[in-house]
Amino acid sequence: MTELDEKLCAFLDGELGEGEAAALRAALARRPELAARLAELAAVDAGLRALPAGAVAPDLRAKLERRIRAERSPGAARRPPRSRAGPGRRRRWLAAAVLSAAAAALALVVLPRLQHRETALANVEPAPIVEPAPADAAVSEDLPVIEVLDVLAELDELEGVGSG
Repeated sequence: MTELDEKLCAFLDGELGEGEAAALRAALARRPELAARLAELAAVDAGLRALPAGAVAPDLRAKLERRIRAERSPGAARRPPRSRAGPGRRRRWLAAAVLSAAAAALALVVLPRLQHRETALANVEPAPIVEPAPADAAVSEDLPVIEVLDVLAELDELEGVGSG
C-alpha cells in the first residue's frame, strides 16, 4: 500500500484533520485518477464491512476468565498447552499458508504491471483529428489502381536507394 493509498484510506475512515481532508478533496476534484482510486478503495472497504461477523460462543467470556484465573493461581502446575493440531489440521494450515504465499507472489508480479499500464494509458496523447481533404485537392481518380501501385513501388525503390 502506497503512502497515497494510506492517506485515501484515512480519508475514508474520517481520520484526517479538517485541513488535510480539504486539501485532499481539492486534489480529488482536480485529478480524476485519484478519485477513481478512492472509489476502488471505498469499494474494498464496503466489501469488507459487508462480510458477516463470526458468531462467538455465549460462554466464551466465562471460559477465558476461568482459564486466566487457573493460570494465575499460585498452585497451578505449569504444564505446556495442549496442541489440538492433528495431522489433518496441520495440512489445512499448510495449504492455507501456501495459497497465501502464492497469492502474495502473484500480487507482487501483477500489481506493478497494472500500475505501469494505468500510468502509460494516462500519459497517452489523444490522436489529432484529421480533416478531410478539400474538394479542389489534386487527387486523381482517373489513374487505374495498377498505375498507382507502380508509382508507389518506384517511390519505395527511390527511398531504398536514397537511404542505402
